[in-house]
Order: sequence, then structure tokens, then C-alpha cells
Amino acid sequence: MNRRQYLTRAGVGVGTVPLLASSSGATGYITVDIIEANTPLAGGDLLEMTAELENSASTDERVELSLVVGEDPEVVGKRTVPVNAGETRTVEYLQFRTYPVRTDDTFPVQVATEVDIAETMVTVTGIDSFDAQYAYPNREQDLTVQPGTTVLFEIDSEMLDQQGTTHWYVDGEYVTTPAGPWPATYFSEVGRELFTHTFDATGTHLVDTAVTAADGNAGSRWEVTVADNGLEPPTVDATRPSSRELAADKPTTLELDVSSTATELDRVVWWMTQSDVILDVSDISGTSDTASLQIDGGCHTCQIEAWVIDEKNAFTAVNPWVFEGFDEAGNDTGEGEVPVTILDTNSPVTGGEVLEVTAAIENTGTAEVTRDVDLVVGDDPELVDSRTVTVPAGGTKRFELLFETYPVAQDDSFPVRVETGDSTDQRTVLAYGTGT
Repeated sequence: MNRRQYLTRAGVGVGTVPLLASSSGATGYITVDIIEANTPLAGGDLLEMTAELENSASTDERVELSLVVGEDPEVVGKRTVPVNAGETRTVEYLQFRTYPVRTDDTFPVQVATEVDIAETMVTVTGIDSFDAQYAYPNREQDLTVQPGTTVLFEIDSEMLDQQGTTHWYVDGEYVTTPAGPWPATYFSEVGRELFTHTFDATGTHLVDTAVTAADGNAGSRWEVTVADNGLEPPTVDATRPSSRELAADKPTTLELDVSSTATELDRVVWWMTQSDVILDVSDISGTSDTASLQIDGGCHTCQIEAWVIDEKNAFTAVNPWVFEGFDEAGNDTGEGEVPVTILDTNSPVTGGEVLEVTAAIENTGTAEVTRDVDLVVGDDPELVDSRTVTVPAGGTKRFELLFETYPVAQDDSFPVRVETGDSTDQRTVLAYGTGT
């Protein structure tokens, strides 16, 4: 059975199952056992396991531990764990997020070292689809789009109680749980959870969501076909005022002429960037229309971003205007929004190892920008790394920041932040204790 039918990884590192090999030296004295697993669990839930490593040798060891899933074994997580001579080490937080299957499924999960394997069977129970009236776009209609089209998927707030959390998957792989100011603002103002995905490869793709809640999980599935003759996203044909620059302290009427060649238009969502607010949602209809918005000004260097959405939830995002981007001499500074985003970390790490944080800065302006970037860690913030990053106009620059973690005795989770002065992104990371 294909792992993608029922699993999706939540750890780091993907590869093939390790081969058992004969061992010389102390490593051969390491045994592994699975002592706890929260099975059975519902589709979309996080499988959490605890293992135990016993070192009967006379020397301390560092053991490479792999989490392996499926009848066609695949490594979904790796970790290096120190185990002192003559001691037993408990290893927690072995986990991955399951797929929102519709029928019950049982499959093997292994915790493996180079010389030993412990295996248990895990059962994931199927979940029901929630009512189609709460899912957008209509999952029962044909959804065929051209390559490069972005589709907005939504779940009505009536489907989500206070305990509900959404998890999104594309083609069987876990993608995200929506987080950040824009999804939160959209949910508050529009009353829907959102997830966007751009479809580039031709063929048929599946988008799934799992709503995990205390009283039971539910899901929704969309089938999206990507073809050269598919639906084109809506277009913006004209903007008024035509000048990109807006006065931050004066009222202005904004207008967008929009059109669609394949389906009816639906709405325009007006955002003000940096302040992360929705100014309005304008209804539009037909295959061509004009959306307008009256504003009283805005924050300096903030942009107006408009999402033009059609009835099948294909959408186009444009940034036609920015507030006061001129310097005192009247020259266009070309400044746009310059957000920083944490893309990935190598968490979890063992205390004493180097934490690697991969981040990116996006420059939406028309001029090159330079930012000083800091990596700050801990609940009592400590600056641990910094660098200067230059990003060309309209470009994105990736970079890494490093932090040598402390050799803590017990597992420890803590926040890490990447800051540029005008933008910040944060994640929580985990350092495993050394047991000493």
C-alpha cells in the first residue's frame, strides 16, 4: 500500500529504511523498544510515540534513531540520541501527522537503529466528509485550471468550533496548519478558514483538509485538474488612480476593472499590508465588473493588496498602490513590503548541537533593499546570530542563521525569532536533553 494513502510526515528527513548490519564495538549493545503509542487514532490526528533505548555497554554511545512507516518502509524522521553506559534512555516526541483517510487502516511503524528494530501496528480510523455547504469552492463541481493558477480553499466558521484545528494536505503530503496574521484576520472578518495553493504541474491533484476537534474529526476533499485548456484566473484590466503612489493623509477612491474569460466573478478582498487588515470585501458579478473602495489614507509604505476571486475560487492578487513612497526630494523610493519568513529549521536537535534556521526576505518593491537580520532565541530573548541581507527589487533572498544549543539534561522547547526591524517571524523548536 502506498504510504501517501494514509500517512504524512511531521518530522524531518526522508529516505529509505536503514539496513540492519552486523556491529562491532559498543553500538551492538543498544536495544530499542516502543513503550507507548496513541493508537488507535482518527485520520488527521498526530501519532505520538515513545521509545526506550538501553545501553548495556561500558561506554557512552550516540545512537541514530529512525522512525519508519508503512508496508513499503519509508523513513519519516531521524534523530541522534546520546545514551550513557549502563543506562536506559526514554525518547519522546516521535511523531507524524496521519492522513485524513475515509476508511480504517492499519499499518506497521518501526523505530530502528543500525542494529535493532522495534515495531508496532498503528490503526487510523476513517473520518467522514463534512457537509459540502461549508466547503469552498464547491467540491462537487468540475475544477480544471491552467498551470500557474492559484486557488483559494475555504472552510466556513460554522464548521469549526473553539476546539477545531485545520490541517491541509496536497497530493497526500501534509502542507500546513494555517497560522499568522492574515489567516487569523480572514477568519475573523470573513468567517472562513483559508488555504491557498498554486497548481503548476499538469495532471490531477487532490487537496484535503482535516478538521480535528475534541468531539471527532471531519474532512473535505477537492479534486483539481491542471490542463492547458483549463480555467484562467481573473485579470485586472485597469486601476484608478493610475499612479502607484497614494497620499497617506488624504481620502481617495480606488477602482479596479476586472474580468474573467471562463466563469463568473465573485468578490474582491481589499487588504492593507503591514497593518494586516481587511479594508473591505466588494461583491462583483458577471464576466467583467468594477470594484471600488473609499479610503481615508493609510500607513506609510503600506500597500493596497487586492484579491480578485471568481466563483470557482481561482484568484489573482495584485498590489497596485503604495502609500507615500517618495523621499523628501520627491523621488520614488520604490519601497514595498519587505517581510521575513522562517522557512525551515533542523529542529529537533540534541542539546549541544547547532540549530540551523533557514529564512527568507521578500522584496515587493521596485528598488533594492538591505536589511540587518537577527536571530533571537529564548523566553528571555538572547541575540545569537546576525547578518546583513540585500534583496533585489521584486526578489527573494534565502539565508541561514545558526545557534549552538546548550547541552541541557532534559528536553527543552523554546522560541526562536528572526527579526529585521520592520518584520518578525517566530517558531518553537526542540532540543533533546543529553540525560546528564
